[in-house]
Amino acid sequence: MSFLLKGRRGGAIPTAIFFALFLTLFSLLGSLYESVGSGNPVNKVTGALISSQSFKVDAGKYFVSKALETAKGDERKLLLQKGPQISAAVTQILSNPILHSQLDQISNSVYSYYTSNSKVEQSIDVKPLLQLSILGLESVDPQFVQLKKELDKIKPIKLQPQTKGPNASQVKSDFTLVVALLLLLALFTLALYLLFSKSRKGALRVVGITLLSDGLFLIVLNLVAGAIIKHQASTASESLIREAIPIAAHPLTAPIFTLGFIEFLFGFILVALTFLKRVNVNSQG
Repeated sequence: MSFLLKGRRGGAIPTAIFFALFLTLFSLLGSLYESVGSGNPVNKVTGALISSQSFKVDAGKYFVSKALETAKGDERKLLLQKGPQISAAVTQILSNPILHSQLDQISNSVYSYYTSNSKVEQSIDVKPLLQLSILGLESVDPQFVQLKKELDKIKPIKLQPQTKGPNASQVKSDFTLVVALLLLLALFTLALYLLFSKSRKGALRVVGITLLSDGLFLIVLNLVAGAIIKHQASTASESLIREAIPIAAHPLTAPIFTLGFIEFLFGFILVALTFLKRVNVNSQG
């Protein structure tokens, strides 16, 4: 590819190399930032799980099977008699948009607390979430009303200021700064390369090939990550966990593929343009 890097000044080659380096680093960290830094990753995971009908159905069956492992007496009798109805009720509970909204609120409260570097202890009441679940089970059998007695024993989640380990707020701030800096450096070195490049066609082709390579790298990386995740999921002892891991991981790995595809497509377009006759092959700057 050296013939594409010829320029009027010696800056063409180093700026092209640095552009490729900064673009690759930005793509890697930028896709990671989109996964876990630009919003609450827990909401992305729970949203993916709740959106999967097969997971919700299997979760209902799993709830009954796990309850049967320790149930005795009337409780066991109820589970055996109304197992399918209870499974369907659990599936319906997980499909309830109110439940999803409450899960998001709890998750956002925790996320905001630690990413805002709050110094005041806070608590989150989870009883409304559990009350909604009990109401769904009561529709199957009135005996589930007895579970309400257990709600009084459930204490709010305590959120305490971080005193040890990395500060989540500072980590997020630094991460954002690094990603923004890499983007600026990629754009700056690109501008320098375009300044030093000998021809428009050569510049477009170098940039296009760089984007093609970077995009292909991200796509392959996403495929490898997906294969590793599926392999790890297959080693889990619980069937529901084996199903949940790939579903939960998808919204966190999807930005890698999305950015890779965009770069690959844009790079392909730029390279294709260099073969069009109307592009000025010998345009001198």
